[in-house]
Amino acid sequence: MSDLIIGKYRIDPVLFEKGFSRGCGPYQCETTCCSSGVYLDPKDRDVIIAHTDEVKQQMDETQTTNEAVWFDNNEEADMDFPSGISVSTQTFNDKCVFLRKDGRCSVQLVSAEKYNDPWKIKPFYCVAFPIVLEHGTLTYDDYQDGKTQCCSIVKDTDVTLIDSCKAELEYVLGAEGYKELKNHQITHSSHSK
Repeated sequence: MSDLIIGKYRIDPVLFEKGFSRGCGPYQCETTCCSSGVYLDPKDRDVIIAHTDEVKQQMDETQTTNEAVWFDNNEEADMDFPSGISVSTQTFNDKCVFLRKDGRCSVQLVSAEKYNDPWKIKPFYCVAFPIVLEHGTLTYDDYQDGKTQCCSIVKDTDVTLIDSCKAELEYVLGAEGYKELKNHQITHSSHSK
């Protein structure tokens, strides 16, 4: 398969070659990816901080409402983040500070209730996971591969990552970008038969 570029992203062929076992995928999220906190752009952090009071209202007793400890503000250079810098959330009770005991994200709940859009104020990589950017290439993050059913891929599947991660890919590429990706998939699969 030749190099495919959609918008500003190079597309990793793995998205066309692998997928999840039947009945598995991000829609059955086990939230284990949140156990060590998440990386985010400082702009995402600032959006969450702007909604501090609302986020606190969505938290349960297993979380800390002390916003001073929500983020590890050690900044690292990373060109896959819009600002070129990444920071991370802290963990509390062995999980991301924003993850409730019921497995729901306090930030996502604010997004859904205030904006009727579960991803409105949620960090980019939280929404896109298990789709990630690595040096400008849109690919699959194998961080949880083999550890959870929701994020473990297999080579022999009839549902590729392009299909099972449609929502995540549409978020990153936009509806038109995803349509271009699907068209490429259809064209490529018809040529390989």
